[in-house]
Amino acid sequence: MVRGFAGRGMVAVCGVALLGSFVAGSGVAAGATSWQVVASPDVAGSNYNELDATFVPTASAAWAVGFARVGFPAPFRALAERWTGTTWTIAPTAPVAAGDDTRLHGLGGTGAGDVWAVGSDTAPSGSEQSLIEHWNGSAWSRVPSPQGEPAAAELVSVSALSPTDVWAVGDGRPAGSFTTLVEHWNGTAWSVVADAAFGATGYNHLSAVAAVSANDVWAVGRIQRHPNPIIEHWDGTAWTAVPQPAHGYDSTLVSLAVVSASDIWAVGGTDVTNTLVEHWDGTAWSIVPSPSSSAPNAQSFLTGAVALGHSDVWAVGSASTFSSPLTLTEHWDGTAWTIAPSPSPGPSSLAAVGGRPAGPLFAVGAKAGSVSSTLILQH
Repeated sequence: MVRGFAGRGMVAVCGVALLGSFVAGSGVAAGATSWQVVASPDVAGSNYNELDATFVPTASAAWAVGFARVGFPAPFRALAERWTGTTWTIAPTAPVAAGDDTRLHGLGGTGAGDVWAVGSDTAPSGSEQSLIEHWNGSAWSRVPSPQGEPAAAELVSVSALSPTDVWAVGDGRPAGSFTTLVEHWNGTAWSVVADAAFGATGYNHLSAVAAVSANDVWAVGRIQRHPNPIIEHWDGTAWTAVPQPAHGYDSTLVSLAVVSASDIWAVGGTDVTNTLVEHWDGTAWSIVPSPSSSAPNAQSFLTGAVALGHSDVWAVGSASTFSSPLTLTEHWDGTAWTIAPSPSPGPSSLAAVGGRPAGPLFAVGAKAGSVSSTLILQH
């Protein structure tokens, strides 16, 4: 899970979506009038299941990833689910050491035969490194993490421009302090890339990455113990910090959605009580008013976003009331953000959303309870 602001064991993981590509789907058109629960499997004998990211290269080929656990104190194991147009089924992930704790948090790719999943792999000794897996159209295989990766590395988001140009972000924890982490795939190997310097606060994290072109890549996250959002940009040569508006206490950005180079959305939360939405118009970032849950004492937070068009953008997350989370879905119609009703089968949270301009539209997360179960909604 995203460490620090969200904490482990919560459904609060970044997502990133590019118009028409970084998406997830079902066989139901996006024009459906409301959100509804779609059947999704859990690992047999498990007591915890969670989905953190979605991706679909075609209307009948979708993926969702996260992690699950069979028994306690058994380690968590990477979980992948595949949609073929009719049902979701569990798909085998790449082989890993039997005692390792493995989790997948981000998905991206360029087509049905080129999909990336990223996360973390923690050995029984406590040594942690990134987990990078690739789907070639037939099977998932593990790809080596880069040389020079910091200690306790975890990747939470991935964005692909081509089979030889892929970005992933997350954090590392050298010497016990969290630092931002950016990695790049050139078609042959992954490498660590120096990103913008934000100072050593000990709580620096990147939560999402979105690649628009080879010289136009964005990443968002947070810094400091009481977090402030950060935004950085790759111009083809270097990563630099980008100014943004002032925010409230304890604010963070978690997800990105791209319509075009001059139409980009970033979502997250402020003080864990109000949603936070920002927009890039090609010149500057600005805060756009967004609704929060009207439930008494509710804490609203957005964790995923997808842009289907200039006037069709979705964001999802949760609205917690007295520690009992409910799903939260919001829509941009070109003029304003509004809350769209969504089902909550018991305490439930959404982590990511994806869709195709012509349909379908999907949101994924988890249902809490004595046994945590996967949750998939479709619109």
